[in-house]
Amino acid sequence: MEVLSVPLSLNSSGEFKHVDTASDEYKAEQVQVFVLTKKGERPMFPTFGVTDPSFDNMAEEDILEEFSTFYGSSVLLDRVNIIKRAGAINRIEVNFL
Repeated sequence: MEVLSVPLSLNSSGEFKHVDTASDEYKAEQVQVFVLTKKGERPMFPTFGVTDPSFDNMAEEDILEEFSTFYGSSVLLDRVNIIKRAGAINRIEVNFL
């Protein structure tokens, strides 16, 4: 099944870009949205997202647990690696199944 890509964008023919829900691209988009959303930011889904890493250390295990709590078995994560530079989060690498 195809859904709109997140973030919303246009393809080369000027139409809204779609991704297949079984594709790796879709899974990567879901992980990106989850990690970039602070808990409580979405009133309809207050448990969606992660605790703001500015005030609390972000742990790989927490992301895995919180993500699986929200997504269940629809998108399965294998590993999360938080890469810091000068004490700040520089990049988050995620492997999914």
